[in-house]
Amino acid sequence: MKIYNNELLGIFSLQEVLSIASNIEISNAMLILPIIFHKKSLDYLAHKRTNTLSFQDLLLTKPEIIVSINKRFYNFLPSSVNCVSLCLENGIAELEHGKLAFKNKLILDNAIPFIGKRAVKIQAASINVARLLLEEAHNIYDICGVRL
Repeated sequence: MKIYNNELLGIFSLQEVLSIASNIEISNAMLILPIIFHKKSLDYLAHKRTNTLSFQDLLLTKPEIIVSINKRFYNFLPSSVNCVSLCLENGIAELEHGKLAFKNKLILDNAIPFIGKRAVKIQAASINVARLLLEEAHNIYDICGVRL
Protein backbone atom coordinates (compact mmCIF):
# COMPACT_ATOMS: atom_id res chain seq x y z
CA MET A 1 0.00 0.00 0.00
CA LYS A 2 1.31 3.44 -0.95
CA ILE A 3 0.93 6.35 1.40
CA TYR A 4 0.36 9.29 -0.89
CA ASN A 5 -0.39 12.17 1.50
CA ASN A 6 1.20 12.02 4.92
CA GLU A 7 2.55 14.22 7.70
CA LEU A 8 6.08 14.25 6.27
CA LEU A 9 4.83 15.70 2.99
CA GLY A 10 2.51 18.03 4.91
CA ILE A 11 5.35 19.39 7.05
CA PHE A 12 7.54 19.65 3.97
CA SER A 13 4.80 21.54 2.10
CA LEU A 14 4.37 24.03 4.95
CA GLN A 15 8.14 24.44 5.27
CA GLU A 16 8.63 25.16 1.57
CA VAL A 17 5.76 27.64 1.29
CA LEU A 18 6.79 29.41 4.51
CA SER A 19 10.43 29.61 3.46
CA ILE A 20 9.35 31.56 0.37
CA ALA A 21 6.61 33.71 1.92
CA SER A 22 8.50 34.21 5.24
CA ASN A 23 5.16 34.49 7.10
CA ILE A 24 1.56 33.55 6.43
CA GLU A 25 -1.66 34.04 8.35
CA ILE A 26 -2.64 30.81 10.11
CA SER A 27 -5.99 30.80 8.30
CA ASN A 28 -4.15 30.90 4.96
CA ALA A 29 -1.73 28.18 6.08
CA MET A 30 -4.75 25.89 6.51
CA LEU A 31 -5.17 26.03 2.71
CA ILE A 32 -1.68 24.74 1.88
CA LEU A 33 -2.50 21.03 2.15
CA PRO A 34 -5.86 21.23 0.34
CA ILE A 35 -4.03 22.89 -2.56
CA ILE A 36 -0.83 20.84 -2.62
CA PHE A 37 -2.44 17.47 -1.87
CA HIS A 38 -4.81 17.91 -4.86
CA LYS A 39 -3.12 16.32 -7.89
CA LYS A 40 -4.52 18.73 -10.50
CA SER A 41 -3.55 21.75 -8.39
CA LEU A 42 -0.07 20.42 -7.70
CA ASP A 43 0.55 19.54 -11.35
CA TYR A 44 -0.58 22.96 -12.53
CA LEU A 45 1.23 25.00 -9.85
CA ALA A 46 4.46 22.98 -10.18
CA HIS A 47 4.68 23.49 -13.93
CA LYS A 48 7.57 25.82 -14.78
CA ARG A 49 5.41 27.95 -17.09
CA THR A 50 2.75 28.57 -14.45
CA ASN A 51 2.86 32.06 -13.03
CA THR A 52 -0.30 32.46 -10.95
CA LEU A 53 -0.64 35.85 -9.31
CA SER A 54 -3.88 35.50 -7.37
CA PHE A 55 -6.82 33.23 -6.61
CA GLN A 56 -8.89 35.48 -8.87
CA ASP A 57 -6.53 34.63 -11.77
CA LEU A 58 -6.72 30.97 -10.85
CA LEU A 59 -10.52 31.10 -10.78
CA LEU A 60 -10.58 32.57 -14.29
CA THR A 61 -7.91 30.33 -15.84
CA LYS A 62 -8.29 27.03 -13.94
CA PRO A 63 -11.68 26.95 -12.15
CA GLU A 64 -11.48 23.15 -11.77
CA ILE A 65 -8.75 23.71 -9.16
CA ILE A 66 -10.95 26.00 -7.06
CA VAL A 67 -14.28 24.13 -7.40
CA SER A 68 -13.77 21.45 -4.74
CA ILE A 69 -11.55 23.38 -2.36
CA ASN A 70 -14.25 23.71 0.34
CA LYS A 71 -14.54 19.91 0.58
CA ARG A 72 -10.74 19.48 0.50
CA PHE A 73 -10.36 22.16 3.20
CA TYR A 74 -12.50 20.17 5.63
CA ASN A 75 -11.01 16.80 4.61
CA PHE A 76 -7.48 18.03 5.31
CA LEU A 77 -8.24 20.27 8.30
CA PRO A 78 -7.11 17.71 10.94
CA SER A 79 -3.90 17.03 8.99
CA SER A 80 -3.31 20.75 8.47
CA VAL A 81 -3.63 21.46 12.19
CA ASN A 82 -1.38 18.50 12.99
CA CYS A 83 1.28 19.61 10.48
CA VAL A 84 1.24 23.20 11.75
CA SER A 85 1.70 21.86 15.29
CA LEU A 86 4.59 19.67 14.16
CA CYS A 87 6.21 22.62 12.37
CA LEU A 88 5.99 24.66 15.59
CA GLU A 89 7.35 21.80 17.72
CA ASN A 90 10.25 21.11 15.38
CA GLY A 91 11.39 24.71 14.95
CA ILE A 92 10.34 25.14 11.34
CA ALA A 93 7.98 27.98 12.23
CA GLU A 94 6.91 30.13 15.14
CA LEU A 95 3.74 32.05 15.92
CA GLU A 96 3.95 35.82 15.66
CA HIS A 97 0.77 37.90 16.01
CA GLY A 98 -1.54 35.31 14.43
CA LYS A 99 0.90 34.44 11.66
CA LEU A 100 3.18 31.51 11.07
CA ALA A 101 6.68 32.86 10.59
CA PHE A 102 9.40 30.82 8.94
CA LYS A 103 12.26 30.00 11.26
CA ASN A 104 14.36 27.26 9.73
CA LYS A 105 14.32 24.25 7.38
CA LEU A 106 14.10 20.81 8.92
CA ILE A 107 14.20 19.03 5.55
CA LEU A 108 17.17 20.36 3.62
CA ASP A 109 17.20 20.84 -0.16
CA ASN A 110 19.73 18.04 -0.75
CA ALA A 111 17.36 15.53 0.92
CA ILE A 112 14.35 16.35 -1.28
CA PRO A 113 15.16 13.95 -4.16
CA PHE A 114 15.41 11.12 -1.62
CA ILE A 115 11.88 11.80 -0.36
CA GLY A 116 10.53 11.27 -3.87
CA LYS A 117 9.27 12.82 -7.09
CA ARG A 118 6.22 14.21 -5.31
CA ALA A 119 8.46 16.20 -2.95
CA VAL A 120 10.29 17.67 -5.95
CA LYS A 121 6.92 18.72 -7.40
CA ILE A 122 5.84 20.22 -4.07
CA GLN A 123 9.01 22.28 -3.94
CA ALA A 124 8.42 23.50 -7.51
CA ALA A 125 4.81 24.47 -6.71
CA SER A 126 5.70 26.26 -3.47
CA ILE A 127 6.54 29.59 -5.08
CA ASN A 128 3.11 29.79 -6.73
CA VAL A 129 1.33 28.61 -3.57
CA ALA A 130 3.22 31.18 -1.46
CA ARG A 131 2.27 33.94 -3.89
CA LEU A 132 -1.40 32.91 -3.76
CA LEU A 133 -1.50 32.81 0.04
CA LEU A 134 -0.17 36.33 0.55
CA GLU A 135 -3.65 37.69 -0.24
CA GLU A 136 -6.08 38.63 2.53
CA ALA A 137 -7.66 35.56 4.11
CA HIS A 138 -11.25 36.76 3.71
CA ASN A 139 -10.69 37.31 -0.05
CA ILE A 140 -9.16 33.87 -0.50
CA TYR A 141 -11.91 32.11 1.43
CA ASP A 142 -14.62 34.00 -0.48
CA ILE A 143 -13.13 33.25 -3.90
CA CYS A 144 -12.52 29.59 -3.02
CA GLY A 145 -16.00 29.20 -1.55
CA VAL A 146 -14.75 27.88 1.79
CA ARG A 147 -17.61 28.08 4.27
CA LEU A 148 -16.56 28.52 7.86
